[in-house]
Amino acid sequence: MQSGLSALSSIDEWLAWQEQCHVKNIDLGLERVASVYKALKPTHSRSIYTITVAGTNGKGSCVAMLEAIFIAAGYRVGVYSTPHLKHYNERVRINGTPVLDSSLASSFYKIDLARKETSLSYFEFGTLAAIDVFDHYKVDIQILEVGLGGRLDAVNIVDADAALITSISIDHIDWLGDDRNQIALEKAGVFRANQIAVCGDSTVPNSLIDYAKKLGTQLSLAGKDFDVNKNANDWSLVANHVFAGHYPMPVLQGYHQIKNAAAVVSLLANIQHIKPVSKNNIDIGLRHTSLKGRLQQVSSAPDIFLDVAHNAESAQVLSDFLKSKKTNGQIHAVFSVLVDKQLNEVLKPFIGLIDNWHIAPLQAPRALSVADLYKCLVDDNSQQCFKYSSIQQALKNAQLAAKQDDLVICFGSFYVVEACLEAL
Repeated sequence: MQSGLSALSSIDEWLAWQEQCHVKNIDLGLERVASVYKALKPTHSRSIYTITVAGTNGKGSCVAMLEAIFIAAGYRVGVYSTPHLKHYNERVRINGTPVLDSSLASSFYKIDLARKETSLSYFEFGTLAAIDVFDHYKVDIQILEVGLGGRLDAVNIVDADAALITSISIDHIDWLGDDRNQIALEKAGVFRANQIAVCGDSTVPNSLIDYAKKLGTQLSLAGKDFDVNKNANDWSLVANHVFAGHYPMPVLQGYHQIKNAAAVVSLLANIQHIKPVSKNNIDIGLRHTSLKGRLQQVSSAPDIFLDVAHNAESAQVLSDFLKSKKTNGQIHAVFSVLVDKQLNEVLKPFIGLIDNWHIAPLQAPRALSVADLYKCLVDDNSQQCFKYSSIQQALKNAQLAAKQDDLVICFGSFYVVEACLEAL
């Protein structure tokens, strides 16, 4: 069924229709979206140099670093990254600026005509629109972030010239399962024969390495082909390539961001003969990378941080960061989570660390109920837990309860960060 909308329809109208036009919110598989991509893409269309970024945690950070460095080098850069936090247009950027509503509406209309009777999900519409916009504006490089998994994600309709795999851990268990070897193999699905690829996870399962060898992917591995040393005021990349050496600390906070930066720089070294950048471009890019919701400080006295941590690995990273702050006061958490997360594993790093929990329901179809969340939290009697009707109300009360030396961390989901940004 066609939408009945046009290129002049509003983005809100298009998104409202896309949210209800497909039978599933998440529908992994490439057959439908690939057929529409083929119908949409003119045979004479030029090929855009493509970098696909997949992984469990760190995808958004690596995409943002690559984007900033390539912009510093003078390239015209298109980025497709999900999800958004405040405005849908954040998903589709050209040289760091979200594209206009009119560009997205025009692409949505083209896609609607090209698909005929083929049903597409919300994410598939967005992926095709981003690719169409980048083609229209003739970007030099497009950086595509995988939404879920890799092999069957809509982004994988494009045969990328290079690929970057970030960390690999257990997440989205309803779709990817709870076996890390299998999850790694799903991520490796973005690899292609003779493609340049980097994996920033030094503990990557052999399933990914074996798949790359079988396919003939030119894979560089953290801990083997490159490594990092953290110094007092900077860090160094240990590698046998042109960009080995000292670098400024990334603007994005946390030791994990140094590891992300190392993977990004190593990928750039390996594609230097195709898309050259300078050491100075890298320094500038790392100093100017901007990304909401990643240990983002939004207030002080008390310090308030926003972080999208929502699985066991990212929760441990956040816990380590909170410990490094050595706050003199209490730590308040504004928290909620989706039902498909391993809640006990997400909460484990915070036992004995968080003093007061402020929980509320997420405005999302897969939200975990506050009752279930409360039950899990109050099992540990050392923690106080307060329930609210919304994340916005939870944040307001956490701010009122927090003293000047306290710290407030808002985490558990992109939906938590989105609601907190709206409330601030």
